[in-house]
Amino acid sequence: MSIFPSVLDLLDTPARPTACPGCGAHAPRWARVTVDGLRILTHDGDVICPEDRHFGTRTQPAPAPVRLEVAA
Repeated sequence: MSIFPSVLDLLDTPARPTACPGCGAHAPRWARVTVDGLRILTHDGDVICPEDRHFGTRTQPAPAPVRLEVAA
């Protein structure tokens, strides 16, 4: 800690982890939002965590991209 207080030192808020509990990414504003009865883990209220169990976590490998060829 330095002699000069930072803004965070002056705030009277409880300590909150800055890492997302789902994926571990730096997301100090992470929150759990309830939408249609589901509790969704978000990084800032509107970006869904990639490891969210309802939407983000992928249990199977991603499908291979399909390449379409157009005859000229």
